[in-house]
Amino acid sequence: MPYIELNVNKEINKTLKEEIKTKLGSLIKELPGKSENWLMVNINDNTSLYFKGSEEGAIMVKVLVYGESYSSQILNNFTSLLTFHLSSLLKISSERIYISYFFTKNRGFNGSNF
Repeated sequence: MPYIELNVNKEINKTLKEEIKTKLGSLIKELPGKSENWLMVNINDNTSLYFKGSEEGAIMVKVLVYGESYSSQILNNFTSLLTFHLSSLLKISSERIYISYFFTKNRGFNGSNF
């Protein structure tokens, strides 16, 4: 189950949140073995997020994935696509978007672990 969390320091209306969720659902397929069927998305807008001492638009993205890490080529491609689409949708410079990846062999679901 992949999980993507966005922390954004600007307000995002419901329509745009839906658009972001849909875009993330299509992008997650770039990670082998992952699909929207198991994707969980958390969009936190209006966060107190400062970058370089500024409140200018910024995004911190956390991508949590069950399983082993992917090759740097796959992650670079995913980072590029994710940055491009978030920058376009939220009108925030790509230079103000950070993405962190976390991989785990342990994930609980429905009362037990995978």
